[in-house]
Amino acid sequence: MAEERIISLNLTTEQHRKLIELAYLGEWFINAHHEAEHQDEPATEALQKLLGAHVLAGLSRDVETGNYYLDSVWSDRLFDEYISDYDDHVFWDELTERLAQRDLARKRGVSMDDIEREDDLLELRPLEDRYRRELERDGVERLEFTDRY
Repeated sequence: MAEERIISLNLTTEQHRKLIELAYLGEWFINAHHEAEHQDEPATEALQKLLGAHVLAGLSRDVETGNYYLDSVWSDRLFDEYISDYDDHVFWDELTERLAQRDLARKRGVSMDDIEREDDLLELRPLEDRYRRELERDGVERLEFTDRY
C-alpha cells in the first residue's frame, strides 16, 4: 500500500469558509438521501477534518460525539441559497424530461425504457419544450391523474 502524504493548505479565513461550504454541500449531496447505514463515511470524515482544522465563527463541536457542525444560521443559508434552488431545478427538469419520454413511448407503442434520450433527442425536445412552457405558466395546477384501478 502506498504511503499517504499529508497535504497542507495555506488559506485565508474566507477561503477556508468557502472550502467548508463546498465540502458541506458535497457531503450533503452524497449523503442526504441515504439512511445512516448507507452513508459515505470517507465524505463525512473529510468534512469533519476540514471543520476541525481551524476555529471559525459559525462552527461548533458536539460535546458527546466530538463531531463538528455548522450553526443553524450558516446551514440554513446554504440550504436556502443552494440546496433548495438545486432541488427545484432538478424537479422541474426531471418532470419535463420524463413526461416527454412517456409521451414519445406512447406514440411509438413502446416502453419508456426503450426511449434513449441521446438517440431520440430531436423528438423529445419539442415535447419537453411544450411541458416546460406549460409548467412555467401553471406549475402543477393542470397535472391530473386518472384512476385506472
